[in-house]
Amino acid sequence: MAFLDRSDWRLRSACVATALLCVLAVPGRLHAQSRGTSSVDESSEPARFLNKTTSNAVVFPTSAKNRLGWRMVVRTPSILTADTMRVEVDFTTTGGPTTADLNLNLLLTPTPLGHAPPQSSLRASLPLRIPEGTSQIRFARHLPKSSFGNFYNVQLLEDGRSVPDCKASIGDQVTRRDSAMYINQSQQMQWRALWVQSPIDESSRVESLKLWSMVNGSFPYYTAATPEEWEQGLRRGDSDGDAAVVALVQPEELPHDWRALRPYDALLMHGDDWRSMSDLGTPAAAALRQWIQAGGILILRGTTAQDHESLPADRYQVASRESLNEATQRILAIAGQYETLAQSNNEGFSREMSYIVTTEEDMQLWEEWLPKAAQQLRESLRNYTTYFASQKAGVQARDELAGMIIFLGERTPESGLNVNRDDSSASEDEEVDGPPESPSIEVMQWAAASELAQWRRSRLIRSGVDPIIGSQRFFQWVIPGVSQPPVYTFMGLLGVFVVLVGPVAYRKTAKAGRSYLMFAIAPVLAIATTAAMLGYGVIADGFETRARIRQITWVDGESGDASTRFRSTYFAGIRPSEGLSFPGDSEVTLYPDNQSRGWESRVEDRFESRGLVVATDGELMFSRDFLPSRQQRQFVVHRPMPGWGRVRTSENVSDAPLPVVESLSEKNVLMPTGRVSDEKPLEGPASIMVHCEGPVPLNEVIVCDSKRRYYFAEHVDADASAVAVQISKKHASERMGEMYKRQWLISAVVERRKSNSAYRQDYENEMSDLLSDQLNAFQSVVKPTDGVFEYELQQRMQLQSDLPANSFLALADLTEDSIAIPGANVTDSIHYVIGSLP
Repeated sequence: MAFLDRSDWRLRSACVATALLCVLAVPGRLHAQSRGTSSVDESSEPARFLNKTTSNAVVFPTSAKNRLGWRMVVRTPSILTADTMRVEVDFTTTGGPTTADLNLNLLLTPTPLGHAPPQSSLRASLPLRIPEGTSQIRFARHLPKSSFGNFYNVQLLEDGRSVPDCKASIGDQVTRRDSAMYINQSQQMQWRALWVQSPIDESSRVESLKLWSMVNGSFPYYTAATPEEWEQGLRRGDSDGDAAVVALVQPEELPHDWRALRPYDALLMHGDDWRSMSDLGTPAAAALRQWIQAGGILILRGTTAQDHESLPADRYQVASRESLNEATQRILAIAGQYETLAQSNNEGFSREMSYIVTTEEDMQLWEEWLPKAAQQLRESLRNYTTYFASQKAGVQARDELAGMIIFLGERTPESGLNVNRDDSSASEDEEVDGPPESPSIEVMQWAAASELAQWRRSRLIRSGVDPIIGSQRFFQWVIPGVSQPPVYTFMGLLGVFVVLVGPVAYRKTAKAGRSYLMFAIAPVLAIATTAAMLGYGVIADGFETRARIRQITWVDGESGDASTRFRSTYFAGIRPSEGLSFPGDSEVTLYPDNQSRGWESRVEDRFESRGLVVATDGELMFSRDFLPSRQQRQFVVHRPMPGWGRVRTSENVSDAPLPVVESLSEKNVLMPTGRVSDEKPLEGPASIMVHCEGPVPLNEVIVCDSKRRYYFAEHVDADASAVAVQISKKHASERMGEMYKRQWLISAVVERRKSNSAYRQDYENEMSDLLSDQLNAFQSVVKPTDGVFEYELQQRMQLQSDLPANSFLALADLTEDSIAIPGANVTDSIHYVIGSLP
């Protein structure tokens, strides 16, 4: 929802990329058909999340005559970017239930013409067990993706043997890999949303999306040949190009797994439908809430925050009048540009129409459309002003752990008095006709939602990971002292070599009159020194597997649910034969070392996949190829933790002496009476009871109550209680700062890298950090380059050194699921637990 500057060079490149995408996609589809891919009759298939518009599909067997006794439909998303990849499999028998268990294995193999850069793709294996007596069964698996493209060779195996007529291709080829970088950047910059259709506002859906599309992303005439084609694309929810900003889905098609929503920046649902789903407690509602808590943005249409829920007023945010006024000026500027282009003999008109529009008839249609579109934008601003958007019944938002819920508000006859007025001309006596029964979402509502979301409207920034190229931030989280040259030891060995060759060997042989022996002694010493350096390097790193993990668990005090993120770095002296294993319900993203190379410098590399990922119901297994010997590899994992538990507080009624808590500044010592020696007396109870209902013990618990008073408990066992003593805000800030620094960035490595070729300002490496490029395009004041979890932790513990009211912060042991290699030596790791109180 970013309202971008139309003069920005990124917009121009995005338009060119869109045109290229439209051209490149056609050969891929033709090639897929030539490989024998069968067409899918969607009308005969049950409704599901990956529908005909948003997915590619193949049918097994591919032959016209089915001798297998069953039919299988495999669907994969049509999305090209490196987002979580959902694979859906429908299995249906053709002659009655199965008579024996079927052990099938679906293989997806990337091809050289289907993915870019050449060495970034992943192979996938999906074991599928179909029990005896099955007539129909459905599978849905979610795979990591670290390349641009969606073209795979698909093969089905049974008990390790290839099944006849079960080999095909799926997706679209990337025929010009040198252009893939620009298309990827264009599609990552798009705001990709999912619109859950509802009969309540279906009549106004297209008008709502037209208003959004006219002021966001590329101009409509950059994405369609005619206005009618552009409008039809919005109506259908197509998924190709910039016209596919919003995909469509029915409520009953919403997925039961939160990872299926990760490729989307936001989900738009009518408030009544969300209330109904939440009340029923459906699996889709649980998955949607888990997606929100992991960073997703839910936009509720046709409802206000007050009508939907009853929470304290301070939980909600509204966009500032200043930001909305700026948005108004940008929208008026776009309307003015539309009107300028529509003027007769405008030299820029033909140039602007040259991207997609090719005929004079189509240009005439756009010339007639432009002034109407400008008038529609101006009318929309008059219908819903900045005044109403910033009111209590206007657009509001509240945080839901790492995500956000935005209420677009509703326009009713009662609120119509405020709709067509601003501060200077409003009158309490003026009357305005009520809005239509199903009003469209006005352009100012879109703008207010965009301002509230800020940088979190981008899924890439929320995750903090670019899985295709990565960034130099990889080196901030490496294992210290591992896989790094021992410079001083090598200098010492070289010094010994120089001494042995010079003063020792040469003088000895010269005195003995056998100087010619130096021709043999020098090479031998050189080989011995080299062997010693190599041996020392191997022995110093050792042969064990090491891990450095930074885990952040975010707890919702109201529901007791939590969401966790852990960033893990692994090093293996000898690569593990079993590879790495992650929980089956987690989202795993590879964080690559970009090796100081941009995308374009990799185009001519030999094609090779990074490794094999095996996805079962309960596990994601990464092959040993992902962890080469004596190299460090990083992974970022997000996982929901429903029913984690709550941290509660209550009054301390015990008369036992209070524990003494020493201040980190050494001169302040908290006395049992609740006073600090050199500070004013603390107000309120000197202590409280802290109850931990979570599954892990908590250490160094800091609690901030509703009146912003701080309490500290050294240790609280799981399902137990402990006394927390009141401390000053200064004391709490000192402790939070010290806790945050316990696992510090490896800045020394980063500084060394800055001096080498990694920061060359050349053309090939200019766009290697896509995440930072997005932040710059959004003109964000903050730069959360490590995701929303890390950003929130840094805000609380380091930058602000202050906790929100009714919240807590603690340390805990790493959870077992955060260690992907059993028996790994975990070093320099930490687990933060943050959250709200009930």
